[in-house]
Amino acid sequence: MAWYVFALTDAAPPRRLGKGLAGVLSLRRVPGAYALVERRADVPPIELGALRLHQDAVTRVAALVPAILPVRFGTLLEPHELDEALDEREDEIEDAFAAVRNRVQFTWRIAGRARQTEDGRRTTDDGGRKADGGQGADHADGARDAVQGAQASPTPMSGADYLRSAARAAHPRPPAAFRGLRSTVGPLVDNSNIRRYRASADAARQASPLLTMTGPWPPFAFAPEVLR
Repeated sequence: MAWYVFALTDAAPPRRLGKGLAGVLSLRRVPGAYALVERRADVPPIELGALRLHQDAVTRVAALVPAILPVRFGTLLEPHELDEALDEREDEIEDAFAAVRNRVQFTWRIAGRARQTEDGRRTTDDGGRKADGGQGADHADGARDAVQGAQASPTPMSGADYLRSAARAAHPRPPAAFRGLRSTVGPLVDNSNIRRYRASADAARQASPLLTMTGPWPPFAFAPEVLR
């Protein structure tokens, strides 16, 4: 039976891991890390209950280890496939662990409009796009908007102007509220500074009431795609 992979950790948690989606979580030693896994025969359906169980498992274990790299939902691999996917990538994995070790993620949004998270990714005001994904779709939407704008423009546009317009649409500047926010708080926070971060966040939200913050979370938005 295959392994369903929740995350990679840099150390073995000191106590039992509890339940995953349907079975007991376990650790498997892999190149450069420990894999948090559950025995499973098939990929779980993409539904709210399964997504919550996946996140709960990652969040619970994140509190027990110095560094965790959440893995994309739905990653199901045979044992040899898991080892092969991580083989000769120890340096990459260690660099990723170093970036998130003893840190957590807070996510910021702006209410009432198409919003952009603090780490530069966009999310919709109906919550349909998560902060840790959707970047490619956003870029495609922006480029398509630029094409439509160029077609509607009464003035012919040169090729260079068209490319510049498409690039601006695909990579919009963060809203002004986020640009100010980045000068006072960061998207990844050291565990020892969470209280100070919350104090700065409260001041930022008082100054800009449309801002909302959730967290702390495991570093979902900052984990590299080590398993593809």
